Amino acid sequence: MNIKPGKTVLKIITGLIIFIVILFFAVSPLTKYLIEHKSEEWTGRRITIGKLFINLFTFNATVNDLRIYENKSDSVFFRLAQLHTGISLKQLIGGKYFLSPVEISAPRLVIEQRGNKFNFDDLLNRFFSADTTKTKNAAPEEPVKYRIEEVSISDGTIIYRDKTVNQSVEMKDLSFRCPVLSWDSPELNAETSFSLASGGHVQSSILINSKTFAYSLTPKVDSLNIHVLQPWIKDFVKTAFTGGLISGQLQWKGNFNTPADVAMKGDVRLADFRFEDESGKPIASCTDLQMNIDTLNVAGNVYYFGGIRMEKPYILFEMYEKENNFTRTMVPTSGNTASVPVNGSIDSQNTINYSNPFTIIRDYVKLISSKYLVSNYKVDDLTIQDGHIVYKDYTLEDKFSYYLDQLQLKSRKINSKADSIYFNVQCLCNGAGQLKAHLSFDPRDYKNMAINYSIDNMRIADFNPYSKFYVAHSFVEGSLFYTSTNTIRNGELKSANLMNIKKIEVSRRIAGKGLYTLPLRLAICLLRDKDGNIKLDIPVEGDLNDPKYKLGKVIWQVLKNIVVKAATAPFNLLAKAFGADEKELKEIPFDYLQKTFDKKQMRSLDFVEKSLAEKPELKVSFTQIANRDNEKELMALFNAKKNYYFDQVIKSKKDSLSSDDYKKISGISNRDSLFNNWLNSKLLPENVSSLPSQIKSRKLMGEKLLNEKEDSLFSYRNRFVTNYLVRQKQIDSQRIKIKLITNQDSARFEPTPHFAIDFFVEE
Repeated sequence: MNIKPGKTVLKIITGLIIFIVILFFAVSPLTKYLIEHKSEEWTGRRITIGKLFINLFTFNATVNDLRIYENKSDSVFFRLAQLHTGISLKQLIGGKYFLSPVEISAPRLVIEQRGNKFNFDDLLNRFFSADTTKTKNAAPEEPVKYRIEEVSISDGTIIYRDKTVNQSVEMKDLSFRCPVLSWDSPELNAETSFSLASGGHVQSSILINSKTFAYSLTPKVDSLNIHVLQPWIKDFVKTAFTGGLISGQLQWKGNFNTPADVAMKGDVRLADFRFEDESGKPIASCTDLQMNIDTLNVAGNVYYFGGIRMEKPYILFEMYEKENNFTRTMVPTSGNTASVPVNGSIDSQNTINYSNPFTIIRDYVKLISSKYLVSNYKVDDLTIQDGHIVYKDYTLEDKFSYYLDQLQLKSRKINSKADSIYFNVQCLCNGAGQLKAHLSFDPRDYKNMAINYSIDNMRIADFNPYSKFYVAHSFVEGSLFYTSTNTIRNGELKSANLMNIKKIEVSRRIAGKGLYTLPLRLAICLLRDKDGNIKLDIPVEGDLNDPKYKLGKVIWQVLKNIVVKAATAPFNLLAKAFGADEKELKEIPFDYLQKTFDKKQMRSLDFVEKSLAEKPELKVSFTQIANRDNEKELMALFNAKKNYYFDQVIKSKKDSLSSDDYKKISGISNRDSLFNNWLNSKLLPENVSSLPSQIKSRKLMGEKLLNEKEDSLFSYRNRFVTNYLVRQKQIDSQRIKIKLITNQDSARFEPTPHFAIDFFVEE
């Protein structure tokens, strides 16, 4: 049979076309089959592909729904919606790998950590462990020649789970752009951005040199919520809530080979920061903290800041018998079990702890502080605006509370090279006093400084818990005006103090109180002038370098000489008319827990009645001003002592208490060890042994019952005043007004509970 050449060529071409078509359509499913069935052998993990398409004509490849599973698990470790790339055939033939573009859509990566172990450790060990099969004299391998252009990642998600603290952090809307990655260029230049599911957005440009390991970052952060870090913070402090929003823009440079040598500049802001202790009580907060970093170069020892500004900082500091509320939040070092040494060896000298980000930060700060001395610093402007500090002392018999409000601190040009650094401070003290202070010191020698300050209209009675505890007297009223000028040169202190104490009234000695015995009332009579004021000029000198010189003892020696008693206030028209003291017509002081009035208190009501009878147009209002929290605290203490008295002293209950019972119950000290042990046992299983007796008593009685008892006591005193004037003195009830609302923000600053009296005429 004769075969014509034309038909033979046609058959060959047709067969070739059929082969190419078959190969075109078969290469994708065959590749997909090989990857899915050989993945565990090649990678140690199962891999599935939803759809794979390889274009043999253009050498483009598209992968849809790629999934890499966890080691020996059905959980997905990594997945992506689509991967598209193109390979240059011409470059591939020449032994080079040229990809453009590389587009990754909707990748999702899950990273899990438990201590120093990660869920990708098996991959690192398989692909990046050192090759021990190479001989020493083996010829160096030729580098793989590659070039990847137009790398992009869109709509990505990274989920980080810390199994130790059971916390998850999700980065979403992740994007990444890199123009080129090439074997002959060590630089990676890219841009990335992402958001956190917990709040906040981050974007940055990245420049890394793979040869020198130098890097440059320009992160821009918007409202990043640090509350997401709370589970790791609990390794160091006991907190119910820690949160705040970080924003800022930085230029950051460094080198991975020398991690301590960092340099940066830019702006950082922390807004709405709040730190609560374990019980949920806020003990530190700040509305806004802004910091401008002009130049920060650790290696060059340059720490220059443009401005640092803090808005509305708040600190609550409470002193207990053996600790304070801040040390109470600290987790003991021995109790921190999150640290995991390298290779599991406790004796390892190269411990790298990745179990907690704050451990890494702590070690990083230690590294910097061990290598560099901070001696070159500058701040152009430091400002603290509208600060608030609350100080409470539970170490005395009675709780001491003091409030510093409207705190302002300003300083200009803080410079380590300057001769002096200046600070100006002012604040409102416990709602009344005004403090103004000026501090200057030599930054190179802190034994050279000057401190000048003045205090105007500070209430002496605010310090009654200390005066009662130490000298068994309390101050009913009185205002302090004080000016102090202090200089320290080479440790030598010279201090000039001018003190003017106006209209101070001191109580009689309180029986059973006081560590020291001082003739206060007699001394006041000798010290005060004809106007009832005390003026003192107190010079103080001493060598602060002398270990025997104790400034506290010197101050106490001064205080022992300051004895105050209020002068009789001038009488107003009503006081003169009825032979009354002006104060008797202004207020009726009473004791916490008191229900009915004594003779002196009734005398004030009688003067009110006479005033109303003499002046028919007058009306009067009574406002009961008392710190409800203090009274509830005393109520809880008395109730606890009464139950302790029944339970442990007389070992029986009574329906009513005699005066002797009241005396014995009141004589039980708040710091009595037997009483406190009894309280501890009543509150088991909760461990309250380190808490003051006031707090334990409140826990025992319960806030609900305390509120009910306090409301009832307030109402009873109001009814007592009204009934006396209306029923016994026959005053028209329309002329008497009881104000039922008391501003507790102002009442908390009142040292003595009282009825404020106000006469008025309705227009």
